[in-house]
Amino acid sequence: MAIALDTLAYAKRLREAGFSEQQAQGQAEALAAAMSDTLATKQDLNELAGQLDGRFAQVDARFAQVDARFAQIDARFAGIDGRFEYLEKHFDTRLVELEKRLEIRLDEQEKRLDTRLAEQERRVEIRFSEQTARFDGRCSDLERRLTARLGGIMIAGIGAVSALVKLI
Repeated sequence: MAIALDTLAYAKRLREAGFSEQQAQGQAEALAAAMSDTLATKQDLNELAGQLDGRFAQVDARFAQVDARFAQIDARFAGIDGRFEYLEKHFDTRLVELEKRLEIRLDEQEKRLDTRLAEQERRVEIRFSEQTARFDGRCSDLERRLTARLGGIMIAGIGAVSALVKLI
């Protein structure tokens, strides 16, 4: 759209400033042409503002869509967080249960081991007592035999000394 320029008044001012009629008219026409091609009018600006409003409305609509998607994603993350919390509690509960079961089984195994060790100690004591009794019996038997032999040797020695005494 062309800018409203009073070329007649502009040419008049140029003539008053010392331009010729032809120069003033040419200058006024050139300025009017340059202004209409390069300068924006209020209508041009209003049309541009309308276009920008339309584009901003499109951008706002896209932002609304993006915000809605972020809200969906946030909701999904909240659901995932809830599931993780549930799993963590569930695993904690299971871990406590397993620790209790393991402790019970370890206590049972410890009792069994204590019982078996006590039984083995009792058996070793019995065997040790039996071996001690056998050793004591053998020592007594050896002592009796040794005493009998020594007694026989003494009697023989006394008999030999007495025979020697009689001979001498």
